[in-house]
Parts: sequence; C-alpha cells; structure tokens
Amino acid sequence: MDPRVKRTITKLEQQKEKKTNEKKRIEQELSEIDANLKQLYAFKKEQDKLQSSIDRFYDPIKKDSTDEHSKSVYNV
Repeated sequence: MDPRVKRTITKLEQQKEKKTNEKKRIEQELSEIDANLKQLYAFKKEQDKLQSSIDRFYDPIKKDSTDEHSKSVYNV
C-alpha cells in the first residue's frame, strides 16, 4: 500500500479518536448540567409552592382585619 495512503488513514483515525473522546466529554458535561438543572427546577417549584402558601396564609389576614375594622368603624 502507498505510504501516503497509510499516513492519511492513520491521521484520520487519530482525528476521529480525538473527536470521539471530545464528544464523550461534552456529553458528560451536558449530562451533569441536565442533572443540575433538574435539581434546580425541582427546588424552584418547591420555593414557588412555599411562597404561594405564605401568600395565601397572610392574604386573608389582611382582608379580614380590614373588613373587621371597617365594620366596627361603621357600626359606631
């Protein structure tokens, strides 16, 4: 076989291996990022639920105290 063809084959195989390894590294990084995002989205969802519960807890108190105060002022 012609030595130039062998060199070209060897060179291309090395490039392919390098790119394959790089692809695996990038896929691993993406997998880690996806896992982190999944955790953060779950955390955000829990925070939103908690904030919603806090808002519901305090919102009626504001309305009730205003209504009670208004009723007592008008009844006098």
